[in-house]
Amino acid sequence: MFRIFRHYISGLAFALFLGDLAVILGGFYAAEVYAPWAGYGTFAARFLEVSAVLVFIFYLGDLYDPRQALAGRDLVARTLVCQSLGALILASAGFAFPPLRIGRSAFLGIFLLTTPGLLAWRALFLGAWSRQQMTVRVLVLGTGQVGRLIAELEPTSARPFQIIGFLDDAPGASEMVPDGHLLLGKIQDLDSLVDETRPDIVVVAQIDRRGCFPAQTLLECRLRGIRVEDWPTFYEKATGKILVTAVRPSWLIFSDGFVKTPRTEIIKRLFDVGASLVGILLSLPLMALAAIAIKLESSGPVLYRQPRLGQNGCVFILNKFRSMRQDAEKETGPVWATQQDSRITRVGGFLRRTRLDELPQLFNVLSGHMSFIGPRPERPEFVSELQKQIPYYIERLAVKPGITGWAQVRYRYGSSVEDAVEKLQYDLYYIKNLSLFLDLLIVLNTVQVVLFARGR
Repeated sequence: MFRIFRHYISGLAFALFLGDLAVILGGFYAAEVYAPWAGYGTFAARFLEVSAVLVFIFYLGDLYDPRQALAGRDLVARTLVCQSLGALILASAGFAFPPLRIGRSAFLGIFLLTTPGLLAWRALFLGAWSRQQMTVRVLVLGTGQVGRLIAELEPTSARPFQIIGFLDDAPGASEMVPDGHLLLGKIQDLDSLVDETRPDIVVVAQIDRRGCFPAQTLLECRLRGIRVEDWPTFYEKATGKILVTAVRPSWLIFSDGFVKTPRTEIIKRLFDVGASLVGILLSLPLMALAAIAIKLESSGPVLYRQPRLGQNGCVFILNKFRSMRQDAEKETGPVWATQQDSRITRVGGFLRRTRLDELPQLFNVLSGHMSFIGPRPERPEFVSELQKQIPYYIERLAVKPGITGWAQVRYRYGSSVEDAVEKLQYDLYYIKNLSLFLDLLIVLNTVQVVLFARGR
């Protein structure tokens, strides 16, 4: 796992991505020999067009998910479905917009050559590297609560790893080792155990490091090519979130990240303006249909306008399509919506599942109160209460709220304090690793969520 623009990327996924590009490029060269472009644009432009569409579809089809790639489940079927969908999109785009059209012979040649090539590449990838070879071997210093936390990540982490054992000097350490794992010795045995177990990473999971921190041995590990990570960093890489209930303020202060540059903010604002204008123009028919459906089902306004907290605690009015009956909070006051909320109308339920209820927020983005991507904007009443119960909750107001965000695509819709904690952990990861590249990944994940109606 490595970083691109401050976001952690799986090395397996990146290798698959590069291999796919190489196969597509090879298919293009072969198609060029047998079916020259003949007035259908430059080679580079057409390669960019086809590769962008195919990689996008592969991403939506989870073909770059490291765990699915290692398991090889339904590999042929998913690849063929994604290839077919990509061909359909490219053919439709060429029909609707003639400048994007690719010659029939070249089009057929590309897909006839790249499809077996992509299948062969992925089969070769799985054959050359076993799951065991691709799994990172981890040696953990410390047991207790943090050790158990790391062990719980082992079966689900996007970064496949295997804990080869724990080291701890604490009294009763053998009783604190997570089930199914071994206590290999004491921390002072680290030097000899590194030679025996050959870990890829040593994770320091000690909460109290006074008097038993093997600084010299850890330095020697680094000089020998073994990565040494403190547990909050390891947890962040494995989960894509920051554990706010256990991490120390010093780690947040001294860790890499939480940097906003004027250049990034300017580019992000330009993207917000452009994306919101395009989004408004393209979604006007959908917004008109949604407004008609809301009016036909129930009386009351089409839009639901509500105060929300924006960047630095500034209050603004959020616009959404009304998805509940008009008097939804008459008796209860401000409360979270729940999964089977009786206040939600039939049309409102559909709008919420498909995220169409959030389309009017494009006008909030255009006005500058929101960004296209950022933490979910919350009501002042909720923020006032949650910041008393959750550490670092107020820090999510350091950036503009967004229509979509890292928490929205990584976690389900929540209606409790526990859910708010989980979403905050993803929000802090986004703020810490803020970049245009991470924004692009969130856009791709949002398309997945909307297409498959996940999260609500």
